Amino acid sequence: MKIDNQRNIYRIWLRKLTITIIFILSIPSVIFLNILNGPDAILTKYHVIIAISAIYIIISVIGVLRSPYYFHFHDTTDMLVFRFYPASLFNHKKNSIEIPIQHFVKFEIEKFFFGRDEKLVLYQNYRQKLLNYPPISLSAVNKDDIDRLKIVLTRYAKK
Repeated sequence: MKIDNQRNIYRIWLRKLTITIIFILSIPSVIFLNILNGPDAILTKYHVIIAISAIYIIISVIGVLRSPYYFHFHDTTDMLVFRFYPASLFNHKKNSIEIPIQHFVKFEIEKFFFGRDEKLVLYQNYRQKLLNYPPISLSAVNKDDIDRLKIVLTRYAKK
């Protein structure tokens, strides 16, 4: 089985680009258009600029807190392969976890971001010790794919 969220990552990047372009175009348009220059106006153009900037910052912070990851999973005849990396602008570190099926012990799903998103924690038997890997964010993976991943990993987990 193969799970890949490349299309979701493209959508996230496109959404970030669109929001940034709207922000960049809205600030000069508020400055140069004289819509809010009336003497009895409650809001000035500076209030509108501050509000637009605050909305942009809130949307950006939410995007960072959700920490979307590119995620690719496939199982071969003898290995479970997980490839992932954060979809942030400044991180170029790509990670890969390859676990032999006979050494895979279990997995756990942790909730984060107010219980809305999930992280995957993998456990492997390595030299007679239980080794756990750092959590992998599944916030950019479709719910159907997460359910399919849970079914496959449950099948491979040791009882």
